[in-house]
Amino acid sequence: MNGRGDIAAAASSVPGIIGHEYVVGETDPGTVYPRLDRIEYPNAFGGVAHWNVVLVLPQDLAEAERYAEDTLPVLKAALDPHLVITAVLLQRLQLDGVGTLPVAFINGHREADLS
Repeated sequence: MNGRGDIAAAASSVPGIIGHEYVVGETDPGTVYPRLDRIEYPNAFGGVAHWNVVLVLPQDLAEAERYAEDTLPVLKAALDPHLVITAVLLQRLQLDGVGTLPVAFINGHREADLS
């Protein structure tokens, strides 16, 4: 499986989370998809892929924070074998045709494997 597939499958193993390999227009809380941020090639042996894993949160901001506090520890534990997580950022994401969504960006990296 590739990095994107590993991340989506690991996210889907968490109850209430539906992982996708690519960006989707779903607005339901618990929708997760990885976005490839960049690949760094530090040496001749390969690269390091940096990912932003998007977790869609509830529309109500207070509920979004409660959901994030409950969900992120379990989701992080599921992603840990597949991604070195460096930060989680609570943001609002503008999606064409969908609108603005409260999301959590789970930032991390792993060896580049885009096969």
